[in-house]
Amino acid sequence: MNLDNLRKIQKVETPPFLFTRIQQKIEQSKKERMPKHIALAVGLTAALILAVNAMILVNYNSKANATESLAKSMHLTSNNSLY
Repeated sequence: MNLDNLRKIQKVETPPFLFTRIQQKIEQSKKERMPKHIALAVGLTAALILAVNAMILVNYNSKANATESLAKSMHLTSNNSLY
């Protein structure tokens, strides 16, 4: 790369009050928050999903125990090990 190419670069002029506009946008974005009703809805939805998952896990475990007890009552092997 030649130094002559670098000397051809012109300085860009910034519009007046650009810095104050940037600061104003930053301050405005800090003030914005999620509305309380949306935050509450998101929290309740997450809690509902966790509760449903917990219920599914509890029911799955009890069904596995029922299958195992049925296999034992029929004198069958309740696991999949063949050796």
